[in-house]
Amino acid sequence: MIRRPPRSPLFPYTTLFRSLRANLLLMAGMFVIATSLWYAVDYVYAVVVNQQKSLGFDWEHVYYVQAAVLPDESVERDTASRSDDEVTAEYLEFYNRLQRHPAVESACYTLMHFHYMWKNGSGTMSYDTLKTNAMYREVTPSYFTVFRVRGADECSPEELSRRASHTNDFVVTENAACQLLNPDLNNVTVKGVELAGRFIHSGVSMREDEPDSVRVAAVCENQKYNEYSNWSRAVYRIIQLGQGDFKISYGSLPYHDIFIRVKADADRPGFVESFRKEMKKQLRVGNLYLADMRPMGYYRNEHLADYRSDLYTYLAIAGFFLANAFLAILGTFWFRTQQRREELAVRLVAGATPHSLQTLLMGEGFLLITIAYIPALVVAYNLGISDLVETWPVEWSFTRFLIGGLVTFLLLLTIAAISIWFPARQAMSIQPAEALHGE
Repeated sequence: MIRRPPRSPLFPYTTLFRSLRANLLLMAGMFVIATSLWYAVDYVYAVVVNQQKSLGFDWEHVYYVQAAVLPDESVERDTASRSDDEVTAEYLEFYNRLQRHPAVESACYTLMHFHYMWKNGSGTMSYDTLKTNAMYREVTPSYFTVFRVRGADECSPEELSRRASHTNDFVVTENAACQLLNPDLNNVTVKGVELAGRFIHSGVSMREDEPDSVRVAAVCENQKYNEYSNWSRAVYRIIQLGQGDFKISYGSLPYHDIFIRVKADADRPGFVESFRKEMKKQLRVGNLYLADMRPMGYYRNEHLADYRSDLYTYLAIAGFFLANAFLAILGTFWFRTQQRREELAVRLVAGATPHSLQTLLMGEGFLLITIAYIPALVVAYNLGISDLVETWPVEWSFTRFLIGGLVTFLLLLTIAAISIWFPARQAMSIQPAEALHGE
């Protein structure tokens, strides 16, 4: 009979050292995977949170209508000179004919404001000693009805338009109003609607003859520039077509825009073509004509193309991290479980049940991941407070860190459970005689 050589008295410690070394290598791998996965989860969390914020306006059933001047070479152009008053009258008539169409629910005019087109002025407003920067836009009162903008006090767009019916009054977004009342935006006791009815100093006007002190007629809800941006601060100066010193020339026409809201039951496929055909002659006013008409969805899709491309890229990276985490954890625990097949079979012979062994393996795996995840959380938190993660449009906060950390941990546990369960189930099928023979 061949006898095995006696085991070294250091054998138990050697086994323990090897096991400890293997576990440390496993935890080091889990640390890298957890940190990378948290970074991807944090980005997705920021996107999801920002998507829950209200856009602040409704672009559906809204169309842009472009009024243009007949070219000089056109035989239909009236070459007689026209004053700004006459051009303004032509433009006003064009606008009135447009909104009288039975399919048009409401119409509005804007100057230096076109959603999704980066068309804005900008400047500074002040109230007492407090100041804020804001985008500056000029609109008719019906703008709030056309784009379904509600008041900060949740009043209807129609009511907001009624409040903003006086020329030269201002309507400001809620975040701009809060900034003027108190720069500490975390102070929940300050509400933007408190600025309504007060006078502020405006340094954002585009004409020298505008008064510096203006009345805030109303405060509207916060608005995003697009679905992927944060809320922007904006101020709306109320103007009226054909009133006051408002003048339009042929040369300034590209800066003036008209939008219409079409009734939902009339907004069907082919509406633009039928509308342009029907209104071609009616909207021929002086030297003005209907040059173009497109739904806001067209400009929205053009504007969001780059944003969507970036988002899909980041989501693909996040998915790549998730797939790699799954494969890495699956491979690690698969190999670890396969190495222990004989041990598991011996435990079965000794009276353990398959369920108890699966619970043991799951517990060991969860414990290793938990230990490895603690330093990963420390690294993740330092990434956040060091602004090494995307903090726009969702600012960094402990809540964001906590939710991202919890979601990442649950993902890791889920992946680990799948990675342990399948190889463990296979290991349970080993025959006891084969296991004892291996021992």
